[in-house]
Amino acid sequence: MNNDILLKLYKRQARIIFAYLIKCGCKTNDAEDIVQDSFVKAIEFMDGVDDDKICSWLFVVAMNNYKNRLKRKKIVTEVSIYDDKLYETMVGSMNVQEEVLQEEKKRCIDCCLGKLKEEYKMLLIFKYDLELSYKEISKLIGFSEEVVKTYLYRARNKFKEIWREEYNGKNR
Repeated sequence: MNNDILLKLYKRQARIIFAYLIKCGCKTNDAEDIVQDSFVKAIEFMDGVDDDKICSWLFVVAMNNYKNRLKRKKIVTEVSIYDDKLYETMVGSMNVQEEVLQEEKKRCIDCCLGKLKEEYKMLLIFKYDLELSYKEISKLIGFSEEVVKTYLYRARNKFKEIWREEYNGKNR
């Protein structure tokens, strides 16, 4: 694989992998290391991977690296989608009560995401937090767009079910 293709792959995939790791609770330094290690493995082993499967292969390598680090450090992860925005929001806000309610709602969403199967949580984060298209998600995880749509449909329904069980129609 030539350097131009590798550079394009890095520019396109590194941001997505890094953002997903951060959303999963990975520390910034660890996420940077995981992305770097994943691309080192990509350089070493990419010749054995089909060109149309490189993106999904790279993502799997990164996720396996992340899971191995968690096992070594015996860390329990917590999905945290919005914490970095809390301070900025609170400081710049004129309506603090409304902002506090928004943050509480986000925590409730995080709680429900934490109760989903890993693949459902991953798909919802890709689609609604990272705002990836079905096509981008399908390339990343190696499934067809139709399968991604089906899984996202199931993930949304399961999320709604958990939300209803947890908050029983409470307006949060």
